[in-house]
Amino acid sequence: MAIRNIVCCCGMGMGTSLLAKMNVEKALGNIGVKGVDVEHSTLSEAKGSKYDLYVVSKDLAEAAKTLSSVLIIDNLMDIKELEKKLKEAFGL
Repeated sequence: MAIRNIVCCCGMGMGTSLLAKMNVEKALGNIGVKGVDVEHSTLSEAKGSKYDLYVVSKDLAEAAKTLSSVLIIDNLMDIKELEKKLKEAFGL
C-alpha cells in the first residue's frame, strides 16, 4: 500500500500534533519523499477518518492499537528518529 496521507496525532489538540506535523514534513523532505499530504489532529478525531499512516507518540500507543498502520515515535521532536522510522514505513 502506498502512503499518500499521514496524520500526526496528539491527545488533547493543544499543539503537539501541529509540531509533529511540521517535523514529519521536514523529515519527509530530508529523506526525499514527496507528494504526501500530512495533517494533524487529536487521536479521537483521527480515528473517524481514513489515513494511510497514523503518527503517534509512545504515550498514545495503547489508544491507537485499533488503527492500522501506526508509527509510534518515542520523541516527536527528534527529526532523526522520524527520518529512520519514516524510511522504514516507506520501505526506503
